[in-house]
Amino acid sequence: MLRFCVLLITLGCALALWAAELPVTEVVLFSSGVGYVQRTGTVKGTATVQLTFKPAQVNDLLKSLVLLDMDGGQVGAVTYGAKDPLVKTLQAFAVNLTDNPTLGQLLDRLRGVSVEVTTTAKLTGKILGVETKKKEVGEKVIEVEMLNLLTDDGLHSLRLDQASSIRLLDERLNKELQDALQVLATGLDNQRKPVVVNFSGTGERHVLVGYLTEAPLWKTSYRLVLDEKQNVFQGWAIVENTSDADWKNVHLELVSGRPISFIEDLYTPLYVSRPVYQPELFSSLGPVNYDANLLKDATFEENGSTMAAPAMSPMPKPAGGAGPAGLAGPRAELSDHFSNRAASLAFRNDDLRTSVASAAEAKNLGEAFSYAIKEPVNLPRQQSALLPIITGGIGAWKVSIYNPRIHAKFPLYGLRIKNTTGAHLMGGPLTIYDSSVYAGDAIFEDLQRGEERLVSYAVDLGVSCECKTEPAPQEILAFKLAKHFLVISRKYRQTTRYTFKVKDEKNRVFIVEHSYQNGWKLVAPEKADERTDSLYRFRILLNAKDGGSLAVVEERIVEEETGIANINAPALLGYIQTGKMSDKVKVALQHVLELQAALYDSQQQQAKREAEIRDISNEQGRLRQTMAQLDRTSDLYKRYTTKLDQQETRIETLQGEIKVLQVKMDTQRKELDDYIAGLDIG
Repeated sequence: MLRFCVLLITLGCALALWAAELPVTEVVLFSSGVGYVQRTGTVKGTATVQLTFKPAQVNDLLKSLVLLDMDGGQVGAVTYGAKDPLVKTLQAFAVNLTDNPTLGQLLDRLRGVSVEVTTTAKLTGKILGVETKKKEVGEKVIEVEMLNLLTDDGLHSLRLDQASSIRLLDERLNKELQDALQVLATGLDNQRKPVVVNFSGTGERHVLVGYLTEAPLWKTSYRLVLDEKQNVFQGWAIVENTSDADWKNVHLELVSGRPISFIEDLYTPLYVSRPVYQPELFSSLGPVNYDANLLKDATFEENGSTMAAPAMSPMPKPAGGAGPAGLAGPRAELSDHFSNRAASLAFRNDDLRTSVASAAEAKNLGEAFSYAIKEPVNLPRQQSALLPIITGGIGAWKVSIYNPRIHAKFPLYGLRIKNTTGAHLMGGPLTIYDSSVYAGDAIFEDLQRGEERLVSYAVDLGVSCECKTEPAPQEILAFKLAKHFLVISRKYRQTTRYTFKVKDEKNRVFIVEHSYQNGWKLVAPEKADERTDSLYRFRILLNAKDGGSLAVVEERIVEEETGIANINAPALLGYIQTGKMSDKVKVALQHVLELQAALYDSQQQQAKREAEIRDISNEQGRLRQTMAQLDRTSDLYKRYTTKLDQQETRIETLQGEIKVLQVKMDTQRKELDDYIAGLDIG
């Protein structure tokens, strides 16, 4: 904490020498939540520059600070206010003010210190302590604090409320008290921390201070006016100056790359680092974002700066203005009242094209892309601005897009746009005007130069759609034997039928989006016009009179393994009779059936003998119960005894036959297992 006091002293001395101001001259904003700020100016001799930052900004500052003292100067130490808790800082001073003591409590802590007390006269002595005494004031009894002093002429007790001043005669303690109060005063501003940069040298010199700081994401928004002659496309950048400094004649550059940026806690005086997690800030808010095409074959032909659609019947022109021929647009859904109102707000494309000029120069930066604002920017602190960065044409082709997962009944009006601007387009919202009438809003992700993407901006109520999926019965294709397993190849097939009915008598270029399922092969149509990570796209021309349809057929072949030993005889016979087996597989399975039948016969013989033994045992139990009630000399008793003897002989014979059968079955099982294990027939 003494270093903090030294900092305050250093600041005071330095300011007495030379205090320089460095205005912001350059700002580079990244689309990753950080900005680079550069301050430049001049200093003279030994000078200091004091900057203030929010506590949350100090970590980025300590990590990224760049200092240059040109023209022969040197950069000295950079000092800044520590982040120790205020209580801990105050505890480092000889005079403890952490608990907001009263005057009496403070003087009591200074026992033994020499003071000068002024009441009606001045009295000098050492503090013995402070005690509380009760005094009668009229009819009341009050408590007063008494300061006890040891002076040259003895002990004195003074009422504190009668002292007009008390001065500490120990200069060291007096300074400690002043420093502690200064810390308290500094701690009142928890929102700002001073950072002092020291420069040393002779004469007047140019200096530079650059650093990274947290900054709001700069954003983009676009406008597209559709016209049969030439489209007009505008891109605007939204920037915000949330710093404490005004931007005056600042060179501003906007970078669309996303460098890796993180926060490491360098400011807090801790011995264990604290990781900071940066949450993902890019999430869908509802509009449809279309994936890029993964196929290399071009589907649509380029025609200048716009994309020309196939020949269609012209679209009727609405009253009060001409519309683009051959392009179906959402104006067909507007009421007459809205159309008239919109026409009164219409603007000419030529005016839009010439009224706003691009204020930025686009350039590649390796892995990123930047827009350097041509003219210096003036933006007061805590203010935002909308800056034009792109003005010109862009490739655009009207389509209707149907995806049953987005809307089961209606397609969406959309555009296939191709980035013909020559600049990288950072993703953002796109407001679409059809011949200067508002048509809807769209959104797209980053577009590289020459890249194509679909966008949608309104519901196409002029077409009703239906989607049905019809699975076909599975079909067995082939069998093969692989050691212990019978491998069955099965083919699954499904047909998805799309049916479209046109209600507004307009032809359309129609794009059907069909879900792509991993493992399924497209059979019909033979090839999709496009494929993304998650879907196929099929392009059809939708005729106003006949409507249209599309059947998407997909197949999937699956190999299923089943243990041969676990398949019963009727199932094996059923597989053999399918006619899908090769002769070799059929012969092998028939031999398996023969071996299984022989084993089954032995098992049945064993089961038959075991059943006979159980019957004999039950009969013997009945005979013994009867014999227990007979005279041992009777003829019946003797007959039962003879019968029991015969049954025992039969049981012994059966048990012997069972043992023979068990040996036979073990041999048969081994023969079957060895045969199955040796099978490998395709």
